[in-house]
Amino acid sequence: MANPFSLIIAGVDSGANLLDLPAPTATTTPYVELGSLSISMAGDGSAGGMNFTVIEPKTPSGTLPWWRSGAVYDNARVQFFDSRYSATTPIFLGFITSIEGELLENGIGTRANVQVAQASAWFQNTIIRNPKTAITVKSSMDSFTQGGTASTDRDHINALLSKIDAQVNDATTRQILNTAVITGSTRAIFTGTAQTIGKQTFKATTLQSALDQIAEAAGGVAEVQYRYWIDGNGRLNYGPKSVAQTYASAPAEIVTDPANVRTGSTTTTTKILARDLRVTLDHDRIVKGIFVQAADTVARYDNNNTYPTAPTNDPYFRTYTGTYSRNGAGQAARNGPLPHEVFSAPKVKNLSDRGATIGSLARATMVTRGKPVRTVSFTVGGANLSQTSNPDWSYGYSQGYALDAAVSLAARSGTTATMTTSVEHSVAQGDTVTIALATGPTGFAALNGTWTVTGAPTSTTFTFTTVSSGTITSGAATGTIYRLVRAWLPGTYVKINAPTLDLSDTILYISSVTMRFAEGGGTYQVQYDIEADYRRQYLKGLSVLIGAD
Repeated sequence: MANPFSLIIAGVDSGANLLDLPAPTATTTPYVELGSLSISMAGDGSAGGMNFTVIEPKTPSGTLPWWRSGAVYDNARVQFFDSRYSATTPIFLGFITSIEGELLENGIGTRANVQVAQASAWFQNTIIRNPKTAITVKSSMDSFTQGGTASTDRDHINALLSKIDAQVNDATTRQILNTAVITGSTRAIFTGTAQTIGKQTFKATTLQSALDQIAEAAGGVAEVQYRYWIDGNGRLNYGPKSVAQTYASAPAEIVTDPANVRTGSTTTTTKILARDLRVTLDHDRIVKGIFVQAADTVARYDNNNTYPTAPTNDPYFRTYTGTYSRNGAGQAARNGPLPHEVFSAPKVKNLSDRGATIGSLARATMVTRGKPVRTVSFTVGGANLSQTSNPDWSYGYSQGYALDAAVSLAARSGTTATMTTSVEHSVAQGDTVTIALATGPTGFAALNGTWTVTGAPTSTTFTFTTVSSGTITSGAATGTIYRLVRAWLPGTYVKINAPTLDLSDTILYISSVTMRFAEGGGTYQVQYDIEADYRRQYLKGLSVLIGAD
């Protein structure tokens, strides 16, 4: 089959696929050698990257290499596509950070090594600020407050993206970070449940710092870690990283017994072996006690007791096992010593109830760092040149079947069928799903089969078009959904069964995926280096939210 991969740099070769080798006579056309390409994708607020080499056999006019300053766009957008995944949504979206050109051995062309940052790095290049002007310098640059007591993390994210949309008006930025209004609540792709975090104050800072603040506040309320990243469409994704995920959403389950390996189908999940499967437990960053150095030490600001009676329970110290929220984070006790840290907190000043604020934010830190951080890493390599469809393994084990959330309601209006799931699904528009209902409303059998998803309006509903037409009144249903997953991507969940490594059908969050290309069997095969975990992301913790030095 034709190479399904394409790489496009905005403004270079009129947007042509640089992975296509040019005709021998097209000596001035640049191209990328696929074997030089390496892609790292992150789904935890940090940013991955890409690097590759562009060959231009002959420099046009002898003095005009494609990469010269002013020819290629500043921070040009870079997209990497796998047509089997999507013809319109790239697997990787980023922007150029560095180009290093050198003379080819022929003396008339160039070789350029290109470094690209994943789109999530643009969080650091986008400033959130007070939009006031024409009063004083302070009013233009000072902090700003948004929301009220009932405001949620989603409310704040929507408000920040709205502010960016108004303040950043160049089309190129919006190709990297898409802040367009779709329907009010969908400036970002939200999963999980909205958390009430109340009024928030932000300094003039980067979008990443502001998102860290929101994620930590939500994590303190929900006692789970929140993640965010930019997907291939340039959309901000935000939601909790579940420690008890019900269904895996990666292309394959990882097993260690060869007898359990299988291709998978519309009724069974895909299971494969992995290389270099290992578990790392990081004890170095454990913290079980935090002392907060507030801007002042006036006890009345902590509503633990009525002024002028001073609090008697050490209001600025929090332990990981103490009662939430006044003197601890409410975590389960563990064996071992109790490492402490001190946080300077200039933002904790004149708060009406600083005790509750400190308690919530300390819990957010200790949810992540109250015990060793576990990272599970493995490599998926090799290919099967005879397995070319459903799943396609001709370029590597990049596809497979996953069991998705169970059906709870089913309905149809005309030819549009709607499925409602019992928990959040992983289905997206364009996915191929196989529905097998065992029970349902009258006529439910017409909904069984393999379909292309036409929409996913909520995290628990999706639609598809059936061959037949007619009304099926919405009613309770039971059944399974199997989905053909077409790529290993960060932000998804993988099931691993390796009891010897204390992983027995354990479902873990994929925080990063690195793609490499190697030649084998007459074609290029993709190798995936994957990191998955419960708490991999080291957020800056309490220090971010309380303005630590």
